Amino acid sequence: MSAAEPRVLKPVAASGEPPVFLREVIAAQPAGARVLDAGCGPGSWPYALRPDLDITGFDIKFPPGPPPLSQKVRVFRADLARLPLRPGTFDLVVCHYVLEHVSELDACCDELARLTRTGGTLYLSVPRAAAFDDRLYRFAGYFAKYALLKFRKRVEHQQRFDLAGLLARLRRRGMEPVSHAFVPAGFSWMNDPRTKPLQGAFTDALAGLHRATGADLAADANFVLTFVKRDAPVADAPPPGRRRVTHVCRQCGEHAIVEATSPWPSRWSCPWCGEVNPFGRPR
Repeated sequence: MSAAEPRVLKPVAASGEPPVFLREVIAAQPAGARVLDAGCGPGSWPYALRPDLDITGFDIKFPPGPPPLSQKVRVFRADLARLPLRPGTFDLVVCHYVLEHVSELDACCDELARLTRTGGTLYLSVPRAAAFDDRLYRFAGYFAKYALLKFRKRVEHQQRFDLAGLLARLRRRGMEPVSHAFVPAGFSWMNDPRTKPLQGAFTDALAGLHRATGADLAADANFVLTFVKRDAPVADAPPPGRRRVTHVCRQCGEHAIVEATSPWPSRWSCPWCGEVNPFGRPR
């Protein structure tokens, strides 16, 4: 019996459900909204998707080059721990896989909260410290530093996160969580030219292990959250409704929900970029 084609969907918020994934957070902003892309690199999302937004991006370095500039896109070089910007400037602050790289975590969280206007939104994504993906990334960093004798190399993942600690840190700064998701690893960071030749065989092997034994080393690799800025610290409470995502594309890093029946397929195609990804078992 041959495997049926899996059903692959883009995550969609239900009616009245707050957005949590970056593309839907961006899509939910009204025209003219002021958006800060903190630690933007080449751009945390394709800015051309919303040319009506007023976007400010910054990073401490731009290895692949900064985002393209336009009349409504400004980019500058700065440190997240100390920014030359007025408090409450932005309707939306985006911090997409940045906080794990910083040295001064408390100062950076202070700045994220300070720059979000009251009633505005903070989008935050970070790796989960206990996940295989974060441990592998750290191992690769230490291997490059010590085994390859690159002693001056900075190990990129400076911070470790668990959900309770992360929520407590932001609540103390007046940020109320409104939605969250646990996101599996896509290992899209291996798109780096130095690791790209290994990515296909590596992700195929992990999917094969998942099919054969049930061991899912990609599960629950990252936290994605949205917060609303309040005027005072927010009381501790269980986090609000958890959104579902089952897979992440190894090429573009976008989220998908993949539904399949037994016998399970060995592949699924990304609904965003079309990349064919390996499939283990349903999540």
